[in-house]
Amino acid sequence: MDDMATLHYSSFYICSALLCISCLCYTLIQGRVTRRQNQVYILLLLTMLFCALSSIVFVFFDGRYTAEAHFISDTARFVSYVFHDALSPMFAYYVLLVCGNAWRISRSSLILCATPFLLSEIVILMNPLTDWVYYYDDAFQYCRNWGAYMIYAVAFFYMLIGLFNLFRYWYAITDAKRYALVFFIALVAVGIFIQILWLDVQIELFMDALAALGLMLSIENEDNRLDMATGTYNRRALIFDLKNFIATNQVFQVIGLRMTDMPSVHRVMGAAAAEAFLRAVADYLRTILPPYCIYYANMSTYIILIHGDDERHATEIAAQILDRFDAQWTGDKLETRLNATVTRGALPKDFPTSDDVLFMADSPIPAKDGKKVLSGRDLSYLLRRLEVERALHRGLDGNLFEVYYQPILESPSLRIKSAEALLRLRDPVLGSVPPAEFIPIAERTGLIDALGDYVLEEVCMFLAAGIPDELYLTGISVNLSTLQCVQPGFARRVKSIVSRFGVEPSKINFEITESVAPDDYDALDAVIRDLKSAGFTFAMGDYGVGYSNLQSVFALDFDMIKIDKNILWSAEKGNVGRAILDNSVRMIREMNRKILVEGVETEEQLRTLTRLSVDYLQGFYFSKPLPKEDFVALARSQQKTTQSILVRRA
Repeated sequence: MDDMATLHYSSFYICSALLCISCLCYTLIQGRVTRRQNQVYILLLLTMLFCALSSIVFVFFDGRYTAEAHFISDTARFVSYVFHDALSPMFAYYVLLVCGNAWRISRSSLILCATPFLLSEIVILMNPLTDWVYYYDDAFQYCRNWGAYMIYAVAFFYMLIGLFNLFRYWYAITDAKRYALVFFIALVAVGIFIQILWLDVQIELFMDALAALGLMLSIENEDNRLDMATGTYNRRALIFDLKNFIATNQVFQVIGLRMTDMPSVHRVMGAAAAEAFLRAVADYLRTILPPYCIYYANMSTYIILIHGDDERHATEIAAQILDRFDAQWTGDKLETRLNATVTRGALPKDFPTSDDVLFMADSPIPAKDGKKVLSGRDLSYLLRRLEVERALHRGLDGNLFEVYYQPILESPSLRIKSAEALLRLRDPVLGSVPPAEFIPIAERTGLIDALGDYVLEEVCMFLAAGIPDELYLTGISVNLSTLQCVQPGFARRVKSIVSRFGVEPSKINFEITESVAPDDYDALDAVIRDLKSAGFTFAMGDYGVGYSNLQSVFALDFDMIKIDKNILWSAEKGNVGRAILDNSVRMIREMNRKILVEGVETEEQLRTLTRLSVDYLQGFYFSKPLPKEDFVALARSQQKTTQSILVRRA
C-alpha cells in the first residue's frame, strides 16, 4: 500500500486519535479527575486512543508483504479488537454514573452484567488459535468470522443497558445531560451499524471519538456548575445533585457550615474581603474533602455532601471543621476570626427533599446554649419550620386561613370605632399556628404577598357587605410588613383589589407592623404617599421597639402611631416606665398624630390611658381577636347597650 493510500485509510483513525488527545488534555487541564465519573471518562478516552493508535499502526503495515510487516499489522489489529471491545461496557457504566445509579449495583450484579464482555474478550484472546473473530484467506485478505458479529451484538447489549438506565432515571438528571446521552448513544450505534454493513468504511471509532467530544462539552464540562469566586460547586449544582440523589434513593451525610458573622464582614470590610475569606474557607475544605463534595449555598453557608451512612465519619469532619475556626483566617493580606455553626443530618432520613437541605442552608439558626454542632433533636427547629412552610401552602391551597378582628375602641367613650384584621391559620396537621411563627416564614419563602392579598380581599368583602357602616365603624386596620410595601407594583395591586370590591379607600388603614430600616425610607415613603393620595390612611405599629421607630415617626407621613404594649406594661413597674409613656404620648400629640395604645389588660392601665387622653385603645381587657361573626355580634351588642342608655337619658 503506497503512502497516499495509507493516509487515506488511516485518516479516520488519525482524527479519532487527535480528538481523544484533545479531550484528554482539556479534561486534565481543567482538573476534572476526582469523581469516578471523571475517571471512567478518562479511561474511555485512553481506551479509544489505544484503539486509534493501534489501528494507525495496522493500516501503516497492512499490505506490506513481509513476515515482519504482517506480524506487526496482525498484532495491531488484535490489540485494537481487545481495547475496542471494552468501550461499550465502559460507556454503559459511564451512563450509570451520570444517572447516579452505579452505587446500587451489587458485586454479583456487576459480575453478571460483565459476563458478556468477559466472554467476548475470551473469544478475542483465543482468536490467534481459533480464528473465531477474524482470519486471513489465502490471498492475505481480512475476513470476519462469527466472533466479530458476537462482539457487535455484545456492544448493542451494553448500549441497551445504558439506554434502559437512562430512561429509568430520566428525571434524575438535567435536560442537557439526558438528551446528550441519547444523542451520543445513537451516534455510536450508527457507527457500529455502518461498520457491520460496510467493512471498508472505517468510521466506527471516529463516531466513538465524536461522542466522547460531545460528552466532554455537555456533561464533563462543569463551568455552569462552578462558583467562580470560591471554586466550589454553586447553588444550582447543589439543587441538581440533591434531586438526583433523592430520585436514585442515595444516602448522604449532609453538613451545613454557617459562618454566622460573614454578613458583618461583608458590611464592614467590604465585598472583596468577604469573598477572599470565603475562598480561604473553601481552600481549607478542599484539603480535608474531595472537591465534588463542597457546595457554596449562599453568602455565608457551605453545604458538604458525603456519600454513605457513616454518621461517625461525618461527625468527625464537622468537629475538624469547627476546630479550624478557632484560628484566624487570612484573605488578600487581611486577617479575621470567623464564627461558625455546623448543622449535620442525613439524606433522606433528616432531609427528605432537596428543599429541606436548602431550607437548612437559608434558615436562621437559633441560639442553642453555645452549641456549635447541631444534629438530631437540635434540628427540631428546622423540621418545625419545614412543617409550618408546608402548612402555609396547605392553607393557601385549601382555604384554611381565617381573618379575625380585634376591636379598637375610642377613648374615653369606649365605643368600638374600628378593628384590626388579624390572620389565623388552623392546619389539619399542626393545629393552630400562631402568626408570630408563620408570618416570618411567609416573608422568607415569598408567600407573604399572597397572604397580604388574602387579608385585604377578606377585609374588602366585609366592608362591601355594609355591616361596618351599620355599626358606625370608621374602618378596618390591615397589617403590612415593610417587605410587602417595597415590592414593585404593590400600590397598584392594592388599589386594584380595593377598586374591584367597590370599597372606599378611606375605610382601610394600613399599619406598618415592624421597624423600618433607613435604606427603605425612600421606597416606603413613595408607597405611602401614593396610597394616601388615593384616600388610604397609615399607622405605624410597634412604636417603641427599636430606635429606628423614632426615626420612622419623623421620616414618614403616618396618620396614627400605635404605642407598643411593652411601653404600657413598663409604666406599671416604676417611674421610668411612666415617664417614657407620658413623654411618648406628649411627643406624638405635638406632632398632630392620632394615638392608639395596644395591650390594655387591666383597669389600672385603662385609668392611666384615660388620664393621658389617648385617642384609641386596644387589648384583651376589651376583647381578644374574634371571628368575623363574633366581632359583629359584640359590636351590635355594644351598640344596643349604648342606644338603651341614650334612650334612658332622654
